[in-house]
Amino acid sequence: MSKRPAVVTLVMLAVAGGLPIACGNKTPVRPPQLVQPRPATSLGAYSSRPGVTLTWRRPVTYTGGGRMNDLGGFDIERAPADGGPNDFVHVGSLTLDDQERFRQERSLEWTDTSAVSGERYQYRVISFTLDGYRSAPAGPVQVQFDPSKAPPEKPKPAGSSG
Repeated sequence: MSKRPAVVTLVMLAVAGGLPIACGNKTPVRPPQLVQPRPATSLGAYSSRPGVTLTWRRPVTYTGGGRMNDLGGFDIERAPADGGPNDFVHVGSLTLDDQERFRQERSLEWTDTSAVSGERYQYRVISFTLDGYRSAPAGPVQVQFDPSKAPPEKPKPAGSSG
């Protein structure tokens, strides 16, 4: 009888026995409701020439209080001004790609170019993380789209193209 299979078996058992020590979660497990992003803050809406422009500030912490570094973006929903919570429909998304940056953009904006002049709308914004956790909606904020009341566009610097 050869000793080689017995030695191989012992080595495999030693390796397998050592794996559980090296694997596993080293941090406390946190329930999902504590790793949801907080809602966006300072949500505002105004008429601009191309459509209704929304502005807001990004959340920087989870609902559990920890600092958030994996904010993936925002879903934007719209409803008629006289609609209820069930009348909101998804009209766009703003995806972020600055998770690795030292200084992330805090003030964000998005423009609904499908808005119809003269119509009144309400909007809300939902934050989401890269792994799919979603915040409670920020808003709603109401606006009547009137491009004639849009603020003048900022002049472009000399030498810029576009």
